[in-house]
Amino acid sequence: MSDGRSSALLDDKGKLFGVVNIIDALVVLFVIVVVVAGAALVFQPEPEPESPSPTTTNVTLDLGIQTLYIVTEIAEGDMYTPDSNSKLTITDVYPTPQDSRTRVVVRATLQGLPDGDSLTYANAPPRLGRPLTIATSRYEVSGQIRAVGGDNSLAREDTTVVLRDIMKPAGAQEVSAGDEIRLAGRTVATVEDVAAYTTEDSTQQTVFVEADLDTYTQQSDRRFGNTQVRRGQTVTLPAEDYTLDGRIEQVGSGLQSTTTDVLLETTVDTETADRLATGDVATVAGYEGAEVRTVTTYATQNPDRKRALVGLSLATLENGGRQHFGNAAVQRGNDITISTQSYDLSGTIERVGALEPRGPVTNRTVTLRMTDMRADMAEAIEPGMTETSRGETVARVSRVTIDPSVIITTGDNGSVNVVDHPYLRDVTITTELRVRETTSGVQFKGESVQQGSTVVINLGTLTIEATVVSVGI
Repeated sequence: MSDGRSSALLDDKGKLFGVVNIIDALVVLFVIVVVVAGAALVFQPEPEPESPSPTTTNVTLDLGIQTLYIVTEIAEGDMYTPDSNSKLTITDVYPTPQDSRTRVVVRATLQGLPDGDSLTYANAPPRLGRPLTIATSRYEVSGQIRAVGGDNSLAREDTTVVLRDIMKPAGAQEVSAGDEIRLAGRTVATVEDVAAYTTEDSTQQTVFVEADLDTYTQQSDRRFGNTQVRRGQTVTLPAEDYTLDGRIEQVGSGLQSTTTDVLLETTVDTETADRLATGDVATVAGYEGAEVRTVTTYATQNPDRKRALVGLSLATLENGGRQHFGNAAVQRGNDITISTQSYDLSGTIERVGALEPRGPVTNRTVTLRMTDMRADMAEAIEPGMTETSRGETVARVSRVTIDPSVIITTGDNGSVNVVDHPYLRDVTITTELRVRETTSGVQFKGESVQQGSTVVINLGTLTIEATVVSVGI
């Protein structure tokens, strides 16, 4: 039966159903399959293009002045997504004091779709100066882009500086080595060394501070917050008990302390002169700034005032190859001030590198003369009278000659007469003076002694000013 059915489909001439040759049918079927497959290939929808992969870059954002409670909240890892293709992640936080407030600079990674050699973040490339907002569940801040590219952290380093400030004594007393300046739990500066000096104003003191600042580099400039770290700029360091508004005096090196001997010349009241003593120490805010090494005092024409020559060992600071004591360069002619527990002393530097006046000490016989002196005062001068300074005799009267002063009168007849004055006297005294022999001549109490010059001697009961007649051996 199967042979019969096969014969019905395919006849003895090889035709399908007696109509179509089997070979031709297979060819036609193949063509149809090919056509259908091609049509399906041609008319299928085109595949959607692949979305580009997001890329990243790093930027520095200056968030400006922020309140402390906002600064405390800003932290590494904070993220903000302004749209579906953009994301910002904070990778470094840098707070610094500015005036009485806090400035914040952050480093952040921006993620966005590529745009040429850059990317698109929140519909625009990250250009310098572009403002950006960071909004989290805890805070919202805005800042400007200051740098683009580089790694994800600020180029930070500790920079040593010397700062100078004028402070009230109570504040100066609080400044100590080891003090840390902290903001929002971060140490931004450390005080390494301190020096303090008296000023002419007793309500102010000059304070020098060596500090290590946490700085960062932007376009080859080192910065502390928004301030370029260079000489002459001012930075603020708010400690717990004081605030230092310091002018940068040095960058890259700390306080270079040394000791410099000077001879100070001044005039003081007799009470202060009596208080001056070797070994006295001038201390400011716990810093020993000077020690009195030698003291010499002399009488002046005013019995209530004395001339003082004080040898001091100063704790000086080197800056630019020169020694400084407080605000003054240590050189002849400059004025300095020291303060001890017993007195304040201001004077002019007479010598640098020495504690005594120039020249060896010796005694010289000097003849002095005073004219037109009242008779009672002239008669009060006696041989043996002396002037002493701190227990040493600096002048001794060895001989006194008193002669009446002369006056010229005209008689009734027109004659000219030379007569003795009734109560004025000319006094010549011979003295032994303690002098110094210098290359420029003999000096008494720091002043040149030569014919015609004057000297002042305090003889206890009276002070005389006499003219030098001669200087002996």
